[in-house]
Amino acid sequence: MDLHLHTHLTTGQFAKLMGISKDTLFHYDRIGIFSPEVKAPNGYRYYSINQIDVFHVISTLKELEMPLKEIKEYLNKRSPDELINLLESKESILDTKIKQLQEMKKIISEKSRITKKATEIDRAAILFEERQEEALVLTEAEPFTGDKSIYDSMINHNKYLNTQNLDAHHSPGWMMDTKKIMSGEPFSYDYLYTRVDKTLNHYNYVQNKGTYLTAYHADGYSRIKETYDRLLTFSRDKNIKLQGFFYEEVMLDELSVKGYEKYLIKVFVQIVK
Repeated sequence: MDLHLHTHLTTGQFAKLMGISKDTLFHYDRIGIFSPEVKAPNGYRYYSINQIDVFHVISTLKELEMPLKEIKEYLNKRSPDELINLLESKESILDTKIKQLQEMKKIISEKSRITKKATEIDRAAILFEERQEEALVLTEAEPFTGDKSIYDSMINHNKYLNTQNLDAHHSPGWMMDTKKIMSGEPFSYDYLYTRVDKTLNHYNYVQNKGTYLTAYHADGYSRIKETYDRLLTFSRDKNIKLQGFFYEEVMLDELSVKGYEKYLIKVFVQIVK
């Protein structure tokens, strides 16, 4: 093919335009994936501007982790039908990746929101917090016998989420019947919960809209009951009636503090108005 300087680019020009190195173009040429349209007698190589789209497709296939060997095999048998089949299959992979990235973004955004809030609160205060209705997925907690029962409960909860194909944006929390706490029964959780999108229809419990009495705990899990007792004492002193469940969830965990005993835990319970 004849060389036309207004439609052809040198190796350096084409590499700069594509944001790659000249070595990449040399490598692609050696293995027969992408070669210059013109190779001049003096050894210079020239790429047509019409090859830009072809290079973009090859780069996209590579970004989708398609091996260069498979890309070469496709190019050797290329046809409109083969291209349609290839692009449709890769489009499906992209849809999956986009969904995964969107879920990851939600997790990161929620973690950032919770962590920012945790740095701004008064840890010693007992607060009245207005909460909206939320959909929860519950699993029963193992009867408390020590750390192993806690771990077993968490494993069972995560297994259930996986079987339901639920990508949770929130860390699991714990629930305990208010009546159990108020009657002085042994400290033992009833459920684990994860907040989910109500539109997905996978929830099996609804946390009611209303006012919740809220306290924070930063003295280690071994003393978590002290925060429950603080809430009980406060409610009795203020003649506030409690209902439903106590909810317990981690705000600062191993990602932001070093050590289990430095976690910041939020405990809240709905009041009767």
